[in-house]
Amino acid sequence: MVKLFKYISIFLLLVILAVIGLFITAIESYPIVVTRSGEQINQAESVKKLMQQLSASVKNRTNKQNMNISQDQLNSLVGFAQRANGNINGQVHITQHSTSVLASYQLPKNPIGQYLNFDILLLPGPGINVSHVKLGPVNVPGSFALDSLIYLANWYTNSDIASQFVQQVESVSMTERQMQLSVLPLDQFLRELNEVKQGLGGGSDEEMRLRTAYYLKQLSLLDAGKSATAQSLAEYIGPVFSLAVNRSTYETAAKENEAAIMALAIFAGHHRFANLVGDVQPMRGKVALPRTKPMLKSRIDLNQHFIFSAAIKILSEQGLSIAIGEFKELMDRSDDGSGYSFVDLAADIAGVEFAVAATTPSSATSIQNILAGNTDESLFFPSIKGLPEGLSKSEFSRDFTEVDSPEYLKMVGSINNRIAELPIHKAR
Repeated sequence: MVKLFKYISIFLLLVILAVIGLFITAIESYPIVVTRSGEQINQAESVKKLMQQLSASVKNRTNKQNMNISQDQLNSLVGFAQRANGNINGQVHITQHSTSVLASYQLPKNPIGQYLNFDILLLPGPGINVSHVKLGPVNVPGSFALDSLIYLANWYTNSDIASQFVQQVESVSMTERQMQLSVLPLDQFLRELNEVKQGLGGGSDEEMRLRTAYYLKQLSLLDAGKSATAQSLAEYIGPVFSLAVNRSTYETAAKENEAAIMALAIFAGHHRFANLVGDVQPMRGKVALPRTKPMLKSRIDLNQHFIFSAAIKILSEQGLSIAIGEFKELMDRSDDGSGYSFVDLAADIAGVEFAVAATTPSSATSIQNILAGNTDESLFFPSIKGLPEGLSKSEFSRDFTEVDSPEYLKMVGSINNRIAELPIHKAR
């Protein structure tokens, strides 16, 4: 028995050393690809068609379907990822013979190297056909790389959902700058996916769930939520932060604020945010929500942008929250969209900064004291006067050229300055 344990220990040590050695070997001094995210997301409106296809595929889940994905759509999504995390660079190139995916990830400073480079080649044919995956100079056979990824995903989810996902793709064909996926009926796969999602959510933060449930119940009892006329979001923020003050110590203020914001997102934003927290609804089988949707600056859409961004910030990284808002505006430049709106972008950024200020331990208590019992929007939401909105792609290009141009950055800087002058941020 002792010998067996010794052999197993040696084997595991060798596996760990091999993985570390492979990682070190894969690190390089230079990136395999360098891109500008501002150029990549200039075609963001094309992603709207992809989203519509995905939505249609869910509605028609019992039928076999074909999905068209363009090179512009994929590169726009890569650009979005880069804006969410500046360490990422990537590019997709589709021809009739293959699809090449190049990516570089910049590592923290170290004596070995600065970049982890990926080179993935996909081929047309039955199913998903990966020709190779290169990690720096290390060439991994495509079938081995795909099988390993499937195994890890199945292991992490304690299911065979990754295997099912791969099996859903019947075939892949390619033309210049576009690929087409033939996908088998999604009904059973989506059912399995929902079960996996519920299983993964089972380990959520119980303290966070209980706090959020408390604030959500209190929000459901407010008179503002029973009014037939739309109320300002401030009519909900003031009372809920009064409760947070009474429940907080200096050590717990940030956590109370975090739960209060999630409850606001569920109640005044969308009830599906509750899926990310747990069972928080005050009445089983019934969703708590106001009689009329709240507003900011007398606009329902700005409330949505603000509170969604605040919740996403709590659930993710700040860069991702802002990138989502920016990308959504770029998508809206399409002919059937509402146009690029710096007003909406201001609401997105304000929501992120609101969440940052409220959940940072050093400022959490002061934010509570400013907001508690106060129903003044100007404490946490900036002026939108003079901010352009409703810009078509041609109008956006005429006035701002592209994302990250001097003109664009000047406008974003103006928004950031307005937000920095708000009382909740001047007190930090």
